[in-house]
Amino acid sequence: MSRRQSPVVRRSRLVPALLALAIVAVGFFTLLERLEVTREGYRISAVRAEIARLENQNRSLRLKVAELSSRERLRALAPKYDLAPPRDGQVVMMP
Repeated sequence: MSRRQSPVVRRSRLVPALLALAIVAVGFFTLLERLEVTREGYRISAVRAEIARLENQNRSLRLKVAELSSRERLRALAPKYDLAPPRDGQVVMMP
């Protein structure tokens, strides 16, 4: 009598392949997300540096305006342009 052979069960290769593909996809998207976070970090850093530069420029421009409009400087320049304080009656105040 011949022995009956049991059927050979072939394991499907589809499930491990799909699992591997899912793992690779998750890893890829995680990598893309981290790359985007890094890019945004560099962009934020550049914007902060630009803000600091503009604040320094604003400070120096305000100082320049204060120096150029100081009373002492204007009083020193007035004779050069034949300017003098107004005489009585030259200034009219509107109600």
